[in-house]
Amino acid sequence: MKRSALILVALAALAGCDPLLGGRCAGGWVPSPGACDAGAALDAADDRPDVGDDRPDVGDALTDAATDALTDLGDGRPDVTDAVTDVAPPGDVLPMDGGPMDGSVLDGGPTDAARTDATPTDAPVTDSGCTPPQTLCAGACVDTASSRSHCGACGRACAAGEFCASGVCSARCSPPLLLCDGVCLDPLTDPQNCGGCGVVCSTGICNGGRCRDARAGHLVLIGHDYDTTRPDQDRVVGNAVFLGAASAPRVATCTLGARPSSVTNVREAIRRVAGLRAWREAVLATPDELVAAFSVDATDIVLIHHQPDATAAAVEALAVRIAGPAVGFVRAGGVVVVLDGEGSSPGTWPMAEATGLLTVTGHVAVTGEAAEVVGGADAVAIGLPVAYRAERGSVTFLGTDGTGVVIRSGMLPLVLHRVVFGL
Repeated sequence: MKRSALILVALAALAGCDPLLGGRCAGGWVPSPGACDAGAALDAADDRPDVGDDRPDVGDALTDAATDALTDLGDGRPDVTDAVTDVAPPGDVLPMDGGPMDGSVLDGGPTDAARTDATPTDAPVTDSGCTPPQTLCAGACVDTASSRSHCGACGRACAAGEFCASGVCSARCSPPLLLCDGVCLDPLTDPQNCGGCGVVCSTGICNGGRCRDARAGHLVLIGHDYDTTRPDQDRVVGNAVFLGAASAPRVATCTLGARPSSVTNVREAIRRVAGLRAWREAVLATPDELVAAFSVDATDIVLIHHQPDATAAAVEALAVRIAGPAVGFVRAGGVVVVLDGEGSSPGTWPMAEATGLLTVTGHVAVTGEAAEVVGGADAVAIGLPVAYRAERGSVTFLGTDGTGVVIRSGMLPLVLHRVVFGL
């Protein structure tokens, strides 16, 4: 009887929501990061909708007693929610009990650096209360792209007579920035000065110099650099590109610092997933072109390639520049896809983290490890098997808050998807 109920819930979930249609959910269903939930029951552990499908809910603690009690079959196989707390039956080999893939965040493995085990690199995630792309500095929410006292980072002040422009102290406001009330502001993205000084957007969303209505957008962070790939990995980036509602999406591809082989492989991956669907690509090769691409008038998807040889300073500077434009773009219905991987650089993940729409503190290499799909209802996972092998250069992400995970390796997320419903 219980299994029949679970099947009915799963079928209802598939019928009730089409995440490809701009992230909107059908009547009676409620949005959650990257999916639609029935909302019929609330999990006592985390106050999130509990589907009861023998899988942990998004944000659900692994020790959820309510789900655990229902799904423990005692059949010699670990349940999805039983991986930590249940006593494994004889012969049971869990990923965290000394098996060949052992190295999880709970056992002190060499890549262990999660928030739950008090390792030296732990970085607790806290809610600053600031609206992205603002940052909490000295007890106040500021935009580090324009604040003279916190230019580019908290505590980095500009000298007398200088302005803060795109996170860099300068003696003047370089176009397209405008000087409004003594501050260099971007009229293309600033909701208080949209298109000109003093033009306030009632919706709080300014994109391309125009006030916009709130629409569902998407931010996707993928831990594959696509220098080496396989069909399953190809489907991940291909699905991400077709998240938006556009029938023939306009894709702006940032190839700045990317390997040519990665660019070629991603382009072929999108073509295979597209099938007969049309899509158009515009190649961006400079930071200025990337910043300008975040306009829903000209672009539907901004795809940022991994930059394996970029310096930490270069990545951080570009992340500060695109934070404001990217936030307005996503809130107006755009899709941003960031690819990350191994390399001499610290990673491309700061491009996504700078928006404030998700939290990441670093990455860990997982070349050759199993990538497990845990968000099967998410549009990014359409057509994927339950697991596949992560190819060379793949990484998982540290310091996340556990929401929006579509694919993971071990206990760390490999693909994150955040649906942003306007503000």
